[in-house]
Amino acid sequence: MYPRAFRVDINPYECFGVRLPIVERMSQTRFITLEGGEGVGKSTLMTGLCEWLTQRGINVRQTREPGGTPIADAIRQLFKSPPGGEAITAEGEALLVSAARTQHVVNVIRPFLHSGNWVICDRFADSTRVYQGLFGGVPLNELEWLIKFSTAGLEPDLTFLLDCDVSLSAQRIGGRKSSGEIAPNERYDNAAQHVHDRLREGFRKVAGFYPSRFFILDASRSKDDVLRQACKELERRWQL
Repeated sequence: MYPRAFRVDINPYECFGVRLPIVERMSQTRFITLEGGEGVGKSTLMTGLCEWLTQRGINVRQTREPGGTPIADAIRQLFKSPPGGEAITAEGEALLVSAARTQHVVNVIRPFLHSGNWVICDRFADSTRVYQGLFGGVPLNELEWLIKFSTAGLEPDLTFLLDCDVSLSAQRIGGRKSSGEIAPNERYDNAAQHVHDRLREGFRKVAGFYPSRFFILDASRSKDDVLRQACKELERRWQL
């Protein structure tokens, strides 16, 4: 049985004698995350969601992981391009992304939520569960402690999983490389198809761990159709 999600009101830092305030989120704020493999359209969906929410008078901040702050962005570069081409272990990856996530949560996500804004994030802890856990081999129970510690218990209100066949996502990645949108040596983008198959399977498995939080989008559809799927779910959940 996969461990249940950690509660937001538990402060993991207290085990070290450090008492940090747990933010009491206003009822109208929402934290939404976008998950999925490479080339499924998360960035495009984020742009569309932010525009749709803004049109409805909702203040929304878009961000991403790893990254979101100067320190977190520096860690992202280290993660993407290790000095000297040194391979990073899955455990090292987990520690790096968790360090970046701590900066991100403390300095960006929580302050914006506390101010009454919505936050949409391209990747969050579920990517750690998939890339470093189910794919990388780090035991999930160990990762869960690390996630709890790095987020101080913060969890998304809703996670959209963009899911499509890996052959389609590979075509999209190839198009982005040809147009110069992404560098030709991005990690994972150049991975073999069986790697992308495992990552897709991993995300679907994690979605099964948290069925009430996840909503799976058919990312094989056009970008407008994917956005409509997502907006319809927002309307259903929160009567927007």
